[in-house]
Amino acid sequence: MKFPFRISNFNKLYHNKINTKFNLHLIFFICICFTACQNSNQKTTQTNSFEDSLVVSVTDSVEITESKEIQFSLALSGNAIQIINENNGSTNEVNFKTPFNQTIETVGKVLKEEPFIGINSECGAGPLKMATWKNGLTLLFKEKNNTEWLFVGWAANQAKNPELKLKTMAGVGIGSTRKEMESAYVIKITKTSLGYEFSSKTDDFFGILDGADENAKITNLWSGLSCNFR
Repeated sequence: MKFPFRISNFNKLYHNKINTKFNLHLIFFICICFTACQNSNQKTTQTNSFEDSLVVSVTDSVEITESKEIQFSLALSGNAIQIINENNGSTNEVNFKTPFNQTIETVGKVLKEEPFIGINSECGAGPLKMATWKNGLTLLFKEKNNTEWLFVGWAANQAKNPELKLKTMAGVGIGSTRKEMESAYVIKITKTSLGYEFSSKTDDFFGILDGADENAKITNLWSGLSCNFR
């Protein structure tokens, strides 16, 4: 009689163990699934975040690249040529006594063309090497100690292309009137064999007007050594 009772108890215990194991397995399986889902979501989130940051990075780099596309222009200055940064308005100068190669390279990069170069041996100041561009700009160089040519002057004449007019920072250049010149500079006008020749009070600028009245226009402008024949 005890045997059946023990068997019955054993069966109950056996089924309880099976149920317990089944429940534990089920719980473990659910935990694994939940963890996998979390990892999957985490990976998705990390991937999206990386892609977003990549897009921002690319966008930023494009903006930076565009901002670095700087445009330069030239301005006439007493005893120098000014290089103007069109993006922020800052300026640098190529001063007189700058070596030939350095001067030509700098100005050539701004104008984006090569100049015509020659030597005039009949100038009053002695032989001068000249570099001339289509915008009417001529740079003059004098040889020092038979070793190197140095920047000693510039001259502005009528440009082949009217859109390439050279001006000072005050807006005065070839084609400007006497009135415009006198509104920006104090000048002295003298009648010479060249015409109505003027010079600034500081002797940084010289030039020629095609008449004496206030509407007379500047035909030539220079600074430093020149090669004018009077």
